[in-house]
Amino acid sequence: MNYRLLAVWIAAIVVAAGCGLAEGPKEKLDRGIYQFNEGLRWGRYNDVLPVVDDEALDHFKKLHEGWGSNVQISSAEVLQVIYDEVNRKALVSVKFTWFRKNEMVVYDTVTNQHWEYREGKWWMVAEEIYSGQPF
Repeated sequence: MNYRLLAVWIAAIVVAAGCGLAEGPKEKLDRGIYQFNEGLRWGRYNDVLPVVDDEALDHFKKLHEGWGSNVQISSAEVLQVIYDEVNRKALVSVKFTWFRKNEMVVYDTVTNQHWEYREGKWWMVAEEIYSGQPF
């Protein structure tokens, strides 16, 4: 076996893996938005609640009341991300397609999520309905 070739191959894998560790705020935001909204869609609140800012938590829980019990989310689609690199803030528009289990009428609701980067982490600091039917 050619040990030099093996050493080069291992070095390439280590370098490639290291590149993923140098994730900046924008990359963390993209990953965080995806995990957050997929967590919302599937009711994985252990992925969602730790990212919601404490001051926004009560409003957030009220806005999403009934999700999983009465409200079923069919899809969550990120429509737009406006990223402010200077202030490390972002406005994220998300379209939720959903229905109430007792009605079986499909609705679309767009929310605006406000995100801020603090202490090396993105926080969802506010969310409001932009258009569509309230949940």
